Amino acid sequence: MQQQKYIKPFPAFNTFINVLMASGPILLPISSVKVGYGYTSISLSICCLISIIACDFIVEALYLADQIDKDTNLIDRLNIQASHTVSDSTEEISSQPVQSKYALQSQFEYGSMAKLFYGKWAEYLTVSIIVIYLYGAVVAKGVMVGNSLSEVFQNITLVEQYWFWIIIFFALCGILSFKDVASIQIVQSTVAFARYLTILAMLGGSIQYMIQEEGTQIQEMQWFNIDALPQMISTAIFAFLMHHSSPGMLRPVRPTSAIRKIIFISFAFGLFTFLFVCLTATLAFPKEDFADASFYNKLFNQKQLKWAYYIISFYMFLNIAALPVLTITIRKNLMKLVAPHLIPKDNLQITLPTALFTLLIILPCATLAILLKKQIEMIVGITGGVCGVFILLTIPAALVLQGRKIHKVKYIDNPYISKFQHPFWIWILIVLGCVFVPYNLYMQIKKII
Repeated sequence: MQQQKYIKPFPAFNTFINVLMASGPILLPISSVKVGYGYTSISLSICCLISIIACDFIVEALYLADQIDKDTNLIDRLNIQASHTVSDSTEEISSQPVQSKYALQSQFEYGSMAKLFYGKWAEYLTVSIIVIYLYGAVVAKGVMVGNSLSEVFQNITLVEQYWFWIIIFFALCGILSFKDVASIQIVQSTVAFARYLTILAMLGGSIQYMIQEEGTQIQEMQWFNIDALPQMISTAIFAFLMHHSSPGMLRPVRPTSAIRKIIFISFAFGLFTFLFVCLTATLAFPKEDFADASFYNKLFNQKQLKWAYYIISFYMFLNIAALPVLTITIRKNLMKLVAPHLIPKDNLQITLPTALFTLLIILPCATLAILLKKQIEMIVGITGGVCGVFILLTIPAALVLQGRKIHKVKYIDNPYISKFQHPFWIWILIVLGCVFVPYNLYMQIKKII
């Protein structure tokens, strides 16, 4: 397994925020108004809690996988040493570096952990689910970028074309997938600051719309509409889900004591941001304005709110700092599944195989983004409501469940072990996954038919 550079807590937090806040503020207000703010608050709060638990399980799964891998390597090394003389064995053992008690030495992803815990079949299943989801997530982000920016530049030659922004966006994402964008502090910090500024524009613009010249106008709030709940659940999962890239983002964080703080603060910040954006959207704009809007920025496209409209419309293009993380994750998983012998020691190294696999990601995603220009709800519903449930609920719980059986650990002083130790938390995620996957799949098929 390859070694990875360490990342300090602040740039790691900014990377977390950039991936977490990639699409939620643009998509959630639309679903929130349709389902009602009561269901919105419940859905987002539960999804946030589950996200924290799942990320906590991922940290423990990384530790368990590392320990099992160490045990396997130690047994293999001792078997080899048994064929040497005692003096040779002593010399070889003493030459091994002394490691910290709980140090993580190996780099694992979802697929490699599934293979280690369950076998090759689990790796194929896990990687397939993750790749399908990530393809959908990348396509969805491309659709949002193309729609938002092509409307901003209406009546301007070339840049008013939807396909123009799709090409620009995916070309940049492909190029930047060979750069360690996640660990470049100035990039992540700048983009994170731009996200905060954009969210403030959403809040400020909606408040301005409520306080008009003719007096304050607050819309009547709808609380519960169960008919729109499936789409709200899918969108909430899609908004919070960044667990597919969590192993690669969390493992290099030092000091390790900061890992769980980053997880909790990031998701808590995301929850409160989503709730405030949805609340101001519900109170400010008439419900009928949301009927034909696929993205929240379109509601600001009116005279007194133009300043907010232009700022918010560029929000999705900020994913240029987050999408390379997704592209790298897809590429690593695909190569491990199809051609593991072609994976370079450095995941960011440009080789013929890595370039070809990057094209296998970028070209289909760009094509689907062009073909599915008006189908953002379907994309989010299938990716978030079906594949996303597996990644958020089932896979982290299943990894910890099997990992604990294989490797017994002491919970008292181990910084990597989950705070949610009781088996109840594992089984509640598995049960919820078994309920939500068929339900969301049925509702999406019903909607398509």
